[in-house]
Amino acid sequence: MYCLQMCIVLTGTTLGLYYLHLGQFIVPVTLGTIAAALTDFDDRLSIRLRNLLYVCVLFFITSTILELLHPYPIFFILYLSLSSAGFILLGGLGQRYATISFGTVLLSIYTMFGLGEAHVWYWQPSCFVLGAIWYSCAAIIFYLLKPTLVVQDYLSTSFQQIARLLQIKSKLFDPDHQHLVEQLLFDLSVQNSAVVQSLNQTKTALLTRLKASRANKNTIYWLHLYFLAQDIHEQATSNYLHYEQIQANFSRSDLIFRIQKNIRMNALACEQIAQCVLNRQPYVVNPEHSLALQHLEQSMHDWVQLNPENLEVKNLQLILNNLHNLHQQLLALNHLPQHTTTLDDNLNLLDDDIQGWHDLVLKLKQHLSPQSALFRHAVRIAVVFLVGYAISLLPFARNGYWILLTSLFVCQISYFATKSRLKMRTLGTLLGVLCGIPILYFVPSIEGQLLLTVICGVLFFYLRVKKYSMATLMATLMVLLIFNIKGSGYEIILPRIIDTLLGCGIAWLAVSLIWPDWNFRNISNNIKNSTQATLAYLDAVVEQYQQGKSNSMHYRRARRFAHNKQIELSAMISSLSAEPHPNPTLIHHAFRYLVYSHSQLSYISALGSHREQVQDPQILELMHWCQQTLNAVLLQQQPLADIQIQEKLKEIKILSQQANLSDHLLLILKQISLLLETLPELLHLRQQLLRQEIK
Repeated sequence: MYCLQMCIVLTGTTLGLYYLHLGQFIVPVTLGTIAAALTDFDDRLSIRLRNLLYVCVLFFITSTILELLHPYPIFFILYLSLSSAGFILLGGLGQRYATISFGTVLLSIYTMFGLGEAHVWYWQPSCFVLGAIWYSCAAIIFYLLKPTLVVQDYLSTSFQQIARLLQIKSKLFDPDHQHLVEQLLFDLSVQNSAVVQSLNQTKTALLTRLKASRANKNTIYWLHLYFLAQDIHEQATSNYLHYEQIQANFSRSDLIFRIQKNIRMNALACEQIAQCVLNRQPYVVNPEHSLALQHLEQSMHDWVQLNPENLEVKNLQLILNNLHNLHQQLLALNHLPQHTTTLDDNLNLLDDDIQGWHDLVLKLKQHLSPQSALFRHAVRIAVVFLVGYAISLLPFARNGYWILLTSLFVCQISYFATKSRLKMRTLGTLLGVLCGIPILYFVPSIEGQLLLTVICGVLFFYLRVKKYSMATLMATLMVLLIFNIKGSGYEIILPRIIDTLLGCGIAWLAVSLIWPDWNFRNISNNIKNSTQATLAYLDAVVEQYQQGKSNSMHYRRARRFAHNKQIELSAMISSLSAEPHPNPTLIHHAFRYLVYSHSQLSYISALGSHREQVQDPQILELMHWCQQTLNAVLLQQQPLADIQIQEKLKEIKILSQQANLSDHLLLILKQISLLLETLPELLHLRQQLLRQEIK
């Protein structure tokens, strides 16, 4: 649907204008359309109309000011640099504002393409506004035709990501992977980041529709599916054991193979749900899934009968209970309310949007300091534009605005992201030029070139998130074709390559020299933030064991915040090896720390997925002691009392051996023991990291 939308939009601004004999409008209107498309943000109809007004006003004012300042290079570059930095800072208000701000900065550079060509100052700004209106009208029509399509897409992606998470987890139950446990746990942590990011996108899409005056029954249904995905994710991330031990103890039995089979079937079920969401079809549980679970139960029962003294099987029984709960969630999918238009109090979503002027000022203040990564990025963009424009004034830089355009796309908020973009941008541009030369030669007709422009434009918008280097290739071809229509296709080929290399070089120098965000300098802050969020999640879980299970916003906020901070930690550690002068020892400890940190979060997730009110005072006291110990050691930097922990572990072991202990209380004891057992190694790795951190 998105590709069809972009095909219609670009066909209108190219072939449509050409056949209407308005060829002089093609380039500015198409550029305005592209800038507007890059500001597009999924939202309800009223906000889309308001965003259109903002975009049109910003596009016209920004382009007009640059047109009027064109004869005065000093004032021109001062305005371009400072206004671009200001727009970048406005992105701190939220994703919608960041998207509109980026599109406006991009349009500032697009304005430079046609400076001095028009007879009147308002001609090019008006064309940009016309392109923005044309795109927005098409986007609104497609939205009205399929208002829930974006939600379905994001929700389907969430289930697909959960399926991949379960596939990775199933590999932990392969006895042949005993030597790969830590690597698989790291892969699990990385995939967990992808799941959480996808769930966050789904939440945003749902929230925009729930803010509408009347909730649609379809939206309510997708909301229930979203909470189902959250519950499945919590159960999928749950961990009940040390995988090395389970592989050693059960490698010769069929138990772990049957567990692996059931996890993989859950993964297949999530993939089927993803397809059902896209196609708006009811999900039907595969009968083989229920049969496989029954066979696992029977196998577990037989194994206990043959090995009555082996207590390790209790760990597998916890996994079996989790698989049961997950299967029950899938069975309940057909009973989700599909026709209700009312919301339960516990099914509200946390709104992170601006809630008034006070909130707006507060969010802006957070980014008016060099401590803010966004502030540092805004300053870099201002300096990059200043240097790039100065170079563009030199005689050899005939189309020097390509330097600024390249720098804008390459210069990212972190060194790691910039380095990645730099390689892809350079590769994509060179390939685009190499492909463009024969295309210009073998397709001489204007109609053919405009058709290729549309195709390349559609592919650019489709690939820009999936494959950036290929998207750059398509953008390069699109620009070559557009400029060839103006009679300068071949002339810009060599300058395009030179300007791209210059733009990439300036962006790389900016992130390397201006407040470089090398993550080995941010290890302590990332560890602290992740630890605080994880322990806040544990506090929310313990509170529910005291007061009873509730899907309250407070609990869901703590859970989401813990996973979001784990994403930041994972991204930081994953980027360490790509930074200047990587320290192999530091990287090794950082990767192991991520594994143990994610394991702690998994143990808490297991407690969260089985949360029910507990009356046993001894169990509650143990939970409180564990909670206080983790807070004291991890947050307050108090020394670890090894003797005390060993005594508690012995106490837990004795309690676990009681014959009348329920499975629920056994699970609590097991998770507490796992949290305490992994605590010393987690502390050791943290100390190693902080000792090697470069201040």
